[in-house]
Parts: sequence; C-alpha cells; structure tokens
Amino acid sequence: MTQYLNLVQRLDGLQAAGDWPAMLMELSNTVIALLNDPRAKGLVFGSAEMDRFCLAAGALAARQLNLATPESYHDHLAVHVATELYDGQGGHSLALKDVIRARPDLTHVVVVTNLHERQLPLQNFLADLPPTVQMLLAPPMQLRDKLQWLHLQLATLKPGLLTLFHHHYDVAAVGAAQPGVAREIAYFHHADHDMALGVYLPHALHVDCTNLSFHKCQHFLGVHHAVYWPLTAPDQGARAGHAFMAGGELRTCSHGSAGKFIAPARYDYLDVILRRLAEVGGTHLHIGMLPGPVIDAFRDRLTGAGVDPARFQYQPPVRSLWNHLRDGDVDLCISSFPFQGAKGLVETQGAGLPVLIQQSTLSKHHSTRDLIYEEALWWETPDDFIRVLAAQTPESLAEQAQASRRFYEQWHHPRELAYALNNARRTAPCPPVRNPPCDTLALYLR
Repeated sequence: MTQYLNLVQRLDGLQAAGDWPAMLMELSNTVIALLNDPRAKGLVFGSAEMDRFCLAAGALAARQLNLATPESYHDHLAVHVATELYDGQGGHSLALKDVIRARPDLTHVVVVTNLHERQLPLQNFLADLPPTVQMLLAPPMQLRDKLQWLHLQLATLKPGLLTLFHHHYDVAAVGAAQPGVAREIAYFHHADHDMALGVYLPHALHVDCTNLSFHKCQHFLGVHHAVYWPLTAPDQGARAGHAFMAGGELRTCSHGSAGKFIAPARYDYLDVILRRLAEVGGTHLHIGMLPGPVIDAFRDRLTGAGVDPARFQYQPPVRSLWNHLRDGDVDLCISSFPFQGAKGLVETQGAGLPVLIQQSTLSKHHSTRDLIYEEALWWETPDDFIRVLAAQTPESLAEQAQASRRFYEQWHHPRELAYALNNARRTAPCPPVRNPPCDTLALYLR
C-alpha cells in the first residue's frame, strides 16, 4: 500500500503544480512497469485513480491551448484513436477494421499517435477498407506534444463518435478523451488481461469485446456503462471437403504473436509440442513470429529426442489467418498458451476448424474455454493434452469442426457487431461464461 500511496502523492503534487508533462511520464511508466511484471498479468486490469490523473493531465494540456467544448458535432463522423496499427496481425487492428465496416453510414478518420515513432504499414491497413476512410499520423514529437496535437485534431474534427483503440499506456489518447470532445466516446477494452489506462473513464461507454472481459468488468471491477461489442471477422466461408487425419496422421497448428507463447508459464509451449510430436506423431505448424534462435534451438531438441525436425513447420504471419486455415490441411488448432488470442480464435472457428484449448489453472484471463464452442477439446496438464490428442478420430474431428463453425455463426458473425453499434443501447447479446476455479496463490507467486 505504501508504494501505491507514494505514487498517488507524487501525482497529486505534480497536478497541484500544473506539471502535466511529468504526470504523463509518471502514468506511462507506471503502466509499462506493470506490463513487464509477470505477477500483474491476469491480476491487475485498471485503476480509476490513474484514469482520473490521466484526464486531469489532459485537461491541463487543453487549458494551455484555450480549447473549449464544442457547441455542435459532426454526427456523420467517427474518429478512431490508436497507438499503432498493424497489417495482417494484431487483434485490435483487425477489430478496428470490423468496427469501421459495421458503420458504413459514417465517415471514418483513424488517428494514430505512434508513441514509439515506428514505421507502420498504415497504407496496407487501409487497403481492404472503403477508400473514404482517412488516416492521420502524429508527427515525431515528445509525449507532451503528442497530447496537444491530438487535442487540436479532435477540436477541429468535432466527431459524433470517438473510439479509443490505444495501447495500455497511451496517456495521450486517454488524456485527449475529455468529456464533451465528441458527442459519444467509446473505450474499446482490448487490453483485457493487463493493466490499461481508460478502463474507468466515467464519461465513456466501456466496450468489452469478449464475454470473459464483459463479465469481469461488470461483476468484479465495477465498471460503469459497460457494453458488449463482439469480436467478429468477415465471413470468408468454412472449409469444405477436408479429409481429417489423411494417411492416419494428425496435423495440428498454433497461431499468435510471440508473447502468447514464450511468456513465463507453468507449462512451456515448446516442451508440450515436443511431447506432442514425440508421442502422438504427425506434424505441427506454427503460424506467427518466434525468434530465430528459439526455433533453431527447438529443432535441435527435436533431433536430440529422435523426432524429425521437419515435422515442426514454421510460417511467419499471414495476411489472412482465416484463408490460410480454410485452404490448408490442418486437422486441429491448438490454441496459444499460456495466453490465448481471442481474435484468432474467432477466425479459426469461422473457418470451421476444431480447437484444443488450455483451461489455465492460474486464471481464465490467461486461457479459458469461455471463448470457444461448448463442445471444444480442452486440457489442463500436459498429460491431459497428450490423452486428448491421442483419442481423436476423423469422425470426432468432423463433429468438432461443425460445432466450431456453428459457434462463429451464432456469436461472432459481423451482423452481431453491426447490431451492437447500430441499436440505441449500443450492446449485443453476450455468450455465457463458466466459472472454473482460479488459484490466486499460484497466480500471485508464479
């Protein structure tokens, strides 16, 4: 508690002195420190007090610019603020595209703060969106100037709808989302198993994009104005005519960013995959970025275990995961662990692939069956994992594939998101959640 009180006292002092640039750095560094603390993941989600300080810093910055609340808004205009955007990967980037597609009646402007001044594939991001979608990229400048630049953009645009798709620590995005800057403000809670700024914005719709996060924010975090906008993906059709376990061998895959696999965990992803290849046979395809030395070391381990390293195949990120899975020969998707990827699971189920998912013994905010179809295969320990894989038959996998596609059609089709964005309550029906046990001691001491 002393550490927290010291943080609040520092921020109080900076606010009293009007030193909002220092407030921004203090808040940003606090969130980044929590992101780098393994104990915080799945345990610390947000702070109403940190959000209050973020808004206070933003208000001080706006005051220096003599900005006033608009008297009217451009109700045909939606502005979406993001920290970074990616092409063909990054769940929040794909989710933003889906939100834009769900409101074709609006003019859309995407504003990117680019806090890290990285080269971003922004034109590629726009490639499959309507040509009327515009992009504004913040120029290279200090954090304090990013905030004031964003203030000026919003003051000029006066949007009817402002959505926040920022990274966890983007104080500029949250600080600029002052009350009244848009007719309606929606905070898109995609950073849902980490500490993130904006969770408790009192004047914004709090948008959760998974049933898991919606339930947590409503019933455990006490978030106000919580609504549910389901993760979706354009329907590109389910796979048809696939012969499961052709030649009698099982072909599996996993997909996701590196952090979902190589984070410290009770069960190491590559340890489990080594057992999978040694004891079940067949092949495994990994789709996504893994460090080259990690891949090379794993192939050496396979050779040492008497497993042909060619049975582990590596595919860098693909532009369309859905199409890659639909048109490929994978029998079963092994969901990423220790951390699941919700958007990738939507595309996997839309393509009609069976899923094997870990039910984490630490916290369902790491990995849980809540995000997929009820009949899905699941495991807790590596022994469970091997037993479930070894029991599969072409017939059981075909049944799983049908259930997977049905779940997408019921809960994650684009029409569900369009319904949420276009009705007066701004929410959609939400899939139920289960309540598996959470070992809070293991979560804290891991």
